[in-house]
Amino acid sequence: MARPYGDPVEIITAPVPAQSPFIPADAKIVVGAVAPASPDPIPIVLLPGFEYRMHEWRHPETHEIHWRLERRRASRASDDQ
Repeated sequence: MARPYGDPVEIITAPVPAQSPFIPADAKIVVGAVAPASPDPIPIVLLPGFEYRMHEWRHPETHEIHWRLERRRASRASDDQ
């Protein structure tokens, strides 16, 4: 059985500071995660032994796009068999 993702956090993004023909003009970079205790985005630390996924979320009132990062314990090869 698949393990659910948990511990979602909102990701802060910003425009890419440099232009490149390989990066779309509307691309964003990850600045950090939202935290109530900090006025600035906190860097994201990826821990070994976990799987991560990001998904887009649109605010229902402002329709702005936000990103959420979720994690779950990584499954081992023996768990899938």
